Amino acid sequence: MSTFDTLFEQQIGRFVKSGPIAGDYIKLKNDIKSSDWYKSLGEARQNYVNDILTLSEQGKPLMLSTIKKGVYETESTDSQAWNVADIVVEYAPGFYQQSLSLPVELVEFDMTWEEARGTQKDPTNDQEDHSTLKPEPVEDKVIDVGQQTTVPDGDYKLGTANYMP
Repeated sequence: MSTFDTLFEQQIGRFVKSGPIAGDYIKLKNDIKSSDWYKSLGEARQNYVNDILTLSEQGKPLMLSTIKKGVYETESTDSQAWNVADIVVEYAPGFYQQSLSLPVELVEFDMTWEEARGTQKDPTNDQEDHSTLKPEPVEDKVIDVGQQTTVPDGDYKLGTANYMP
């Protein structure tokens, strides 16, 4: 399948599906740490969620990857009534890491992909560019070595000279 087909399907999906689709930007709800889902996690998984929350607070956008049924996310065999949202952290446009599956109820939909691409700005691109294409004259600077490190009346023969005949 070509890249055009994939992009075309995403754009058509925007008009066919009602509600959020993959690629929409999200925020995690403020009460996520007080939810039953968060409390049921182990310490390592809670730290992982906290890392994602920290990245989100630092300005890294969270993106919805997919929404699926919660049947396979639990160890029980009964069918779950809640849906699961898979989210990822977008480190750079097109570069996603740290995926997380959580209940949809803990997700707030922030803005669509089109809105984000038109309004978001990466603060790391605000650096001054000092490069130029015009040649500049180069000055040869005199290197000031300073005072030589010598010992007055020192013995500067090789150490092996005493053993050589």
